[in-house]
Amino acid sequence: MPPAFVHLRQLSVIKDAHVLCHVSELDIEPGEHLAIRGGNGTGKTTLLRLLAGLETSYQGEFNCSVRRKNRAYLHQSPLLLRGTVLFNTMYGLRARRYSRSAAENVAHHWLQLFDLEPLVDCPAQQLSGGEAQRVALARTMALEPQLLLLDEPRADLDEQGAAQCRSEERRGGKECNSREATVT
Repeated sequence: MPPAFVHLRQLSVIKDAHVLCHVSELDIEPGEHLAIRGGNGTGKTTLLRLLAGLETSYQGEFNCSVRRKNRAYLHQSPLLLRGTVLFNTMYGLRARRYSRSAAENVAHHWLQLFDLEPLVDCPAQQLSGGEAQRVALARTMALEPQLLLLDEPRADLDEQGAAQCRSEERRGGKECNSREATVT
């Protein structure tokens, strides 16, 4: 059997003598999708930040076979930059030194997949909360991460928007062949 994609054992994140997160054991296998559930303050976001490589102070065993640049973390309240929907979707690609035309092609692909193409020239600040969430998800998926970490990605969406977003996440995840951990 191949080694786990992500492996945690007796892992704790402790700040100011307070345990923010403790995981006795967790293995995420290649191709597996994982939903992390729990009440407020139980360490779900801390765990995702650790998996993303953003939380580096921990005790215990943590191994992840995915390089940090191939992990993507989408916060529950993502920020959009000043500029258009297209600019926001291209941002990560341009940061990775994609040419403008290549970044534009990839961004248009993901905007179309998420039914956001009609908003391509719209200023990001004029989007509804659900539209902004979907643009942030398209921006994240455009990077085609091997490990996709979503922190309550549908928290601000109505029932119809949440169902559409779930469908888009599944389609997008299959397309870029990513492994997904989602907090709900």
